Amino acid sequence: MIIYTGNPFDELRRQAAGRRVAVVTDSNVAPLLSATGYDTIVISAGEENKTLATVGEVWNRMVDLRLRRGDVVACIGGGVVTDLGGFCAATFKRGLSCINVPTTILGAVDAAVGGKTGFDFRGLKNEIGAFSMPEAVIVSDIFYATLPRRERLSGYGEMLKHALLDSPAAFARFTEMTPDEVRLDDIRRSVALKERIVAADPREGGLRRILNLGHTVGHALEELLLEKGTPESHGACVARGIVAELANSRINAGLDSTVLYAAATLVRNLYGPMPATCGDYPRLLELMARDKKNRRADLLTLVELSAPGHATVADCPLADATAMLDLAADLLS
Repeated sequence: MIIYTGNPFDELRRQAAGRRVAVVTDSNVAPLLSATGYDTIVISAGEENKTLATVGEVWNRMVDLRLRRGDVVACIGGGVVTDLGGFCAATFKRGLSCINVPTTILGAVDAAVGGKTGFDFRGLKNEIGAFSMPEAVIVSDIFYATLPRRERLSGYGEMLKHALLDSPAAFARFTEMTPDEVRLDDIRRSVALKERIVAADPREGGLRRILNLGHTVGHALEELLLEKGTPESHGACVARGIVAELANSRINAGLDSTVLYAAATLVRNLYGPMPATCGDYPRLLELMARDKKNRRADLLTLVELSAPGHATVADCPLADATAMLDLAADLLS
């Protein structure tokens, strides 16, 4: 259940009525929650803290707070909080109820919706996790007006994916909207596409796999940049990954070049060039090969578009992946 409201904390109280609430949040959001009166578990902000060690810290606090199965865990924060906090709720005492309150656009359109929870492990994005649907997701634009531009851009990258998966009209409309113009109705439309897909395939056995557009390359790029000490946001990496996977779609699925060039121009103007060089390809390809969606070590499972709104999942030989990376790098230069 996704609830859109101007008063997220009042709505949280309504949804959790009669039950104890423990909040999982991060060090950026925690100062905003002091008046809620809930027990609060605070993790350090940032993707670099989405680790097994942090999971252990949250579990320890849950033990200290003596949480029980009838209690509710409210994950209030961005994607790291809803992913990791949701996993901790799903596994503590074999499962506590969870309510997500995303405080970023990225969290609202992606991480907080759909029941994917988890954390990074041994340098691999979301390597450990579980499907566990939240009891509710409370979306409110009171959080988004003051987001730093970096965070708005991160959410915009995921919204680009949804527009491409939706229809030619949705993609055309999206390209006319800047990150600073994103409003609650735009978020609602983006979430609605993901809701429809998740409802049809909640455990990613078929249709839901198209939501990975841009993520095989994007996750590998995100991991590479963390290793290099030059991290970029999830959405910024996914946006570049989308261009790479659209380049693959142009090569293998006949995607019209105007769609590829329109997306590449948008991404280049907002996010800049591909932050990986030819010298990074061996490590980037190694990370892509270890993506959990792949069925074989020598094949990449990629989303291919023949046109906006027409997506399929196909296997691409790892040996051929350099071509799409080269084309994407040229388009983004």
